Amino acid sequence: MEKNQDRSETMAETVVGPSVKIQGDFNSEGNIRIEGQVHGTVKTTKNVFVGESATITADILAGDCVIAGIVQGNIKVSGSLTLTKTAQLSGDITCAVLAVEDGATFNGSCSMNANERS
Repeated sequence: MEKNQDRSETMAETVVGPSVKIQGDFNSEGNIRIEGQVHGTVKTTKNVFVGESATITADILAGDCVIAGIVQGNIKVSGSLTLTKTAQLSGDITCAVLAVEDGATFNGSCSMNANERS
């Protein structure tokens, strides 16, 4: 997954920097990298990368997602979800593939369906 993580980090169309706070719905058709704060909804057909410094109180809908920061909200991805060792997730997950690194925390339910992958 490290290659996919590197790609989503470097090929982000939209970057929410560490000093940025977004409140409301955030919709995109491209890759998103979040290092700041988001309250609301994050939605893209592509990839979402949540950096270590990010704090998100939002539902995330995406193609694939890598979480390294704090997320409070439900996550629905059509592909894979990776929780890195620094991830803290409170919410329900729906995905096709789930990878959880040692050290990550997850509180919620998980529904995996290989047919989610498009």
